[in-house]
Amino acid sequence: MMNMKFKQWILIGWLLCMINTGIRAQYNEKYRPQFHFSPAKGWVGDPDGLIYYKKQYHLFWWGHAVSNDLVHWKELPYPMQGPDGFHYFSGSMVVDHANTAGFGKKSLVAVYTMHTTDDQPEAQALSYSSNDGQSFQFYPGNPVLDIKSNSFRDPQVFWHTPSASWIMAAARPHLHQVSFYRSVDLKHWEHLSDFGPAGSYTNDWEVPDLFQLPVDGDSTKKKWVLSIGQGPNRMQYFLGRFDGRQFIADSNDVHWADYGTDFYAARSWRNEDGALDERTVWLGWMSNWSYARYVPSSWGKGFESIPRTISLKTFPDGIRLVQHPVDELKTLRREPTLLPHQRCSGVQPLSGFQPERNTYELECTLHLKQSMKAGLHLLVGDNRKLVIGYDIQKKQLYIDRTHCTDAVNDSLFYRPFAVTMQAPLLLSGGELRLHIFVDQSSVEVFANDGERVMSVLTYPGEEQKGIELFSEGGVAELMRGTAWVLTSIHSSPNTKP
Repeated sequence: MMNMKFKQWILIGWLLCMINTGIRAQYNEKYRPQFHFSPAKGWVGDPDGLIYYKKQYHLFWWGHAVSNDLVHWKELPYPMQGPDGFHYFSGSMVVDHANTAGFGKKSLVAVYTMHTTDDQPEAQALSYSSNDGQSFQFYPGNPVLDIKSNSFRDPQVFWHTPSASWIMAAARPHLHQVSFYRSVDLKHWEHLSDFGPAGSYTNDWEVPDLFQLPVDGDSTKKKWVLSIGQGPNRMQYFLGRFDGRQFIADSNDVHWADYGTDFYAARSWRNEDGALDERTVWLGWMSNWSYARYVPSSWGKGFESIPRTISLKTFPDGIRLVQHPVDELKTLRREPTLLPHQRCSGVQPLSGFQPERNTYELECTLHLKQSMKAGLHLLVGDNRKLVIGYDIQKKQLYIDRTHCTDAVNDSLFYRPFAVTMQAPLLLSGGELRLHIFVDQSSVEVFANDGERVMSVLTYPGEEQKGIELFSEGGVAELMRGTAWVLTSIHSSPNTKP
């Protein structure tokens, strides 16, 4: 007869199996990303409160999720405990190591915008957690900063050691400005300066971030980076210096962080555990206000991009932001598939790799010297495809999304979605290097070692899994390449925090 302890272990194993099966079913809906963070249900928007603390990465929106590795995420209960009557708009999170605000030493303090209606003033407020970092109490003295404007939001707050004070960068959207404030206690704020209008300001400015990066890996040579969201979907950035009171840009030139349609509101992680990790990592919201409310996903609306390491590199035309997928994503790779050398004139299937699901990573080098346009067709099937190409004459990388989704019946979604986008890119010797991540309803393209990035939503039909090479006006060659099927982050709950 089977002993009781053995029966208990069988029961526990069965329960774990059922839980695992439930997790896989919940996160296996059509269009559900398999290696990007998306909440179990509901809306996700701008990434907020990005901090690394006690060996965990925190992501708020103002939901809350944590990760040990920037890849596998555990969604936690809704964190904000407070009165009704307003919406929590975007903001940031700090660890108050010295108890400057009086909420307790090493309290986690959320700084965010209280928003009621579009014609009412937006003001900045605090909520704090003095124990577990999972439940945040509403500060009864809110708001802590109210300038009586209905266009004042998205505070990014950080500790500035040289001035021994907290610095806030907040957006004045309609004025196309970022306003800087100083505080010693997070509760009382002094206006320092304003930056803008500058660069591009055809639409509202939102979600600013301010951080320092070394140039060409030289820690003695640093620049301050001020990134700004410009609705409905663009992220521009300025390089310059910050003296504790004002940001002074090196130039008024326009620099875009991403040339796709679906990378917005990017924010960087603040390391609150000391200098254990020298990287600066950010991620953005993968969506676009032109159609965010109408995307065809059933579980909810929106998800976040893959996390990216950002750095500054000197190019012939100046210092520019460069982005790379975080190395931790390599843990999802299955066995590599080496792609054979291939010549293409016209259109032909990619030899060596045809995935069974749109969850893969692809690195390849194309030689375009004898063609006018060349590249890849992804998500091929049912007479649809996504085109990633390079135009030799225009010196542009482009993505054609005019005929890639099966969600064509909702005109509110499809009309602004079906577009072609371009990014300027100079090639050396006709060589184009692409690093591509495909995940169910998105494609992120890192070209020429992160010099140009294009991030797009795709929403293909479930049978659109083919990959093709194409070349127009001559012969193009795939010189080398590697592909990996990527494991779902939802299939291994034991690796989650």
